[in-house]
Amino acid sequence: MAGGPVSSPAYALIDKMEDGMDVGEDTFTNRPDVLGSAYNLADWLDEHPTQ
Repeated sequence: MAGGPVSSPAYALIDKMEDGMDVGEDTFTNRPDVLGSAYNLADWLDEHPTQ
C-alpha cells in the first residue's frame, strides 16, 4: 500500500469480513458482517483509489 496509512479503514473492513467468515456454519447470521463489509470496502476503495 504505497503512501497509505497502515491503519487504513479498509483494513478494519477486511478484518470485519474475516471475523464474519469465522462465525461458523450459519451463513445467515454472519452474512451482514461479510457482505455488508464487502460493500462498504468497495465503496471506500472507490472513494480512495490511491490509498
